[in-house]
Amino acid sequence: MLSYSTRSWLHRITWVPALLIAFACSAMAQQEAADPPGRVATLTQHAGSVVFAPDGEEEWVDLPLHRPLTRGDRIWTDRGSRAELHMGATALHLDSQAHLAFFELDDQSAQLSLTQGSVNVRVRELAPRENLEVDTPNLAVRAAEPGDWRVDVDTGDHTTRVSVRSGSVLVYGERGESLRLAAGQQATFEGRDLRGVAGRVAGTDDFDQWAADLNRREDVSVSARYVPRGVVGYQMLDNHGSWANDPTYGAVWYPRVVVNDWAPYRYGRWEFIRPWGWTWVDDAPWGFAPFHYGRWARIGARWCWVPGRFGPRPVYAPALVAFLGNGLSISIGLGSGPGIGWYPLAPGEAWWPTYRTTNVYVTNVNRYIVINRNVDHVHRRHVDAVTSVRADGFNQRRVVVRDQWRPVRPQDLSRAQVTTTLPRPERGGDRDRGDRSRLVATPPPATQPALPSRTFPGVGVTGRGSDAAREERREVREERRDDRRDERVQREQQRDQQRAQQEVQERQREQAARQLHERQVREQAAREQATARQQERAREQAAARQQERAQQQERAQQREQAREQQREQRDAAPRQQERPQPQVERAQQRAQREQERAQQQQERAQRAKETREERERPAPQRREAPRPQKDNDDDERRGRGRGG
Repeated sequence: MLSYSTRSWLHRITWVPALLIAFACSAMAQQEAADPPGRVATLTQHAGSVVFAPDGEEEWVDLPLHRPLTRGDRIWTDRGSRAELHMGATALHLDSQAHLAFFELDDQSAQLSLTQGSVNVRVRELAPRENLEVDTPNLAVRAAEPGDWRVDVDTGDHTTRVSVRSGSVLVYGERGESLRLAAGQQATFEGRDLRGVAGRVAGTDDFDQWAADLNRREDVSVSARYVPRGVVGYQMLDNHGSWANDPTYGAVWYPRVVVNDWAPYRYGRWEFIRPWGWTWVDDAPWGFAPFHYGRWARIGARWCWVPGRFGPRPVYAPALVAFLGNGLSISIGLGSGPGIGWYPLAPGEAWWPTYRTTNVYVTNVNRYIVINRNVDHVHRRHVDAVTSVRADGFNQRRVVVRDQWRPVRPQDLSRAQVTTTLPRPERGGDRDRGDRSRLVATPPPATQPALPSRTFPGVGVTGRGSDAAREERREVREERRDDRRDERVQREQQRDQQRAQQEVQERQREQAARQLHERQVREQAAREQATARQQERAREQAAARQQERAQQQERAQQREQAREQQREQRDAAPRQQERPQPQVERAQQRAQREQERAQQQQERAQRAKETREERERPAPQRREAPRPQKDNDDDERRGRGRGG
């Protein structure tokens, strides 16, 4: 039955918009049915024995770390055991002998059923219009805001106790009545109509202390500085690796591994988990977040996890790898046979699922990845990054890789082709999904019910009473179902509009980024050309300056030579004035003077000879030789002097 508001709204519209809305609802329903959820839960801590029954199974097996949990899965903590689960940004702590089932778990809704035991819920983030509730046999508890609260179900006296430490919750009864409990409040309810009972106010016990210690440890997580808290398993990275900032990839995380041939997606197993199909479950204690979010890169010789950029809510993927199928051959014993290989995706490489989905799902998974258009994957070029097993191993539901993997030869790797089609496990073959555990306390039959129908917001029980009451409740359920359907249609329309706007914005950003890149390339080319021109001009200027310096030096030498010539001319001018005779005359005069000197020397020699001869003669016979004219002149001058 439609509510009055819904009926009046339908009456005001024409049949054409109604047909379009019906078509949109059908398309969205098909899309929701085809696409798996983008949020999961997983076991991150446990003490003692924790078992689970997968959707559609009745056999309880050990719950391993990092095994994704989704709708229909049920969990049981054995006597004396405890468990911590993470579901997006929410932490669930289960006490001993607690039974928890996942009724709904998707991007917008998480509906849990607690039929026995205690659960502590720590809600760190709550998106608008997100539904997070815990159903019990008496009532439903829905988170109204982020906070910390606890729900205890006592199967002995059929009561439910709700204790709120921080934040606030809404408690719903069978007929839709509600009650808000704020921080510091506690209430115990009996029946399904929020009938409170007087009870002892519960204090803090060992379970509260255990959950509080885990919450405090998560509050100071170093990894929360680099990834959103919606990345499941991020807190396990703190004690098993180190963070660093890389100029190319930004924040990266280096795991501490001691295996020489270690590579991502090598030491663990493949499990066929619905609705995703083949899902990777890693053996490392930190092996959830790095294998379902982000990408892997090599910096030097070390592997590092690159979380990249996340949106408002990180989207889970079963394994971010690329598979190699057709043409891949691996060594088997002394020969070879067909194999299936895989390698991790690098930053900027899009992931394509191996199961059937819509394009919207693929877009959401790769939405915040800066896609590298190069189809040649980086890690495919390296043989040590590729892991392979025999192809027939995927005929079972579980493929233990750590014991079966084989290296790939380079020639086989070059022939292999990337594929998104993997073999499905054989029907009825190897249905054991885990190790059977020997339980101390077996889950009672009452803890394994079929999924009940919801009679009011958040409650999964069916009331009893008269036919009129049941009819009334049925009408109420139909009205509220219609209202929820209308709200869902509106939400989907708004979501589609937001997605369309985001896609337009993404395209605009990509176009702007391309334009910016092209502009930067042009500017870089222009700068390089300008630099080249400047360098050429600088070389030309240097050559011109060098030539000019050479010319200046030559001119200076010429000036110096001219000045030297001028000085020589100035020095030669007085001599020419004193002796203006030509060179020939000077030579003749010089020769004449030489001749005169030679004659004088001969005369002096002759006189000296005569003087010696006179000295050698006897005295009487000595005749005084006539004196030279010069001597006579000297005598005359001396006589005149004496006479005066």
